[in-house]
Amino acid sequence: MALRTATVAACILALALTGCSTSVPDVVEQTAAGSETSDAPAASASAKPDGRLISSGFGQQDEFVWVTSLVRNDSKQVGQTVTVQFNVLNATGNIIGSESQVESFSRPEQLLVLGTQVDVPTSEKATRVEATLLVEEAGAFSDSPFPEIPTSAVTIGKGEYGDTTGTFEVSNPTNAPLKNARVGIICYNAKQNVIGGASEYPDLVPPSGKIRIDSTLNTRGTPAKCDAYAGPGI
Repeated sequence: MALRTATVAACILALALTGCSTSVPDVVEQTAAGSETSDAPAASASAKPDGRLISSGFGQQDEFVWVTSLVRNDSKQVGQTVTVQFNVLNATGNIIGSESQVESFSRPEQLLVLGTQVDVPTSEKATRVEATLLVEEAGAFSDSPFPEIPTSAVTIGKGEYGDTTGTFEVSNPTNAPLKNARVGIICYNAKQNVIGGASEYPDLVPPSGKIRIDSTLNTRGTPAKCDAYAGPGI
């Protein structure tokens, strides 16, 4: 598989939606989501963006905050480096934790969930997350499209210790072993606001087969629904 060579430098200015570009611009988008506000469309830094930040949100269990975003590949290209940087804020607007997650687009028009855990002080309660998306055209990932990896509907239930769980299946669309798939789960409340999720990295999905995943979710309350999106290993 051909690998891209990094040729484009990227920059993010704090609290600004700007991008450095040469012949192929990077795409930077920013949005914020809170416990009492719905997700707002993100502004684009490019007239022809390769990626779009659709929604963001968070869940919290004690000092563990799960931040997550749903991103779309709006180009016909694949292999771009996709980074989402998350700032977790408290009620007074102070940043109480920051983390980033890096993935890659593997097919055109792909929906991709990027999520990660942020550890915050035990005395802090998250009230809002700010998510910044960076799409870099030049990356170190395969530029050969990979077929869509089907996932079933997510069944929401309770685990042995009262935690919220999501159960679903992941299918391998190829006749070769699918190793180290990357699965993102994003959860919504009845108002369609993002309230957390999880991620899973199964070692192997058999050729033309499927596996079951039982995932422990970090959410604010019981979700009205959750969706799972799978991609190949990177």
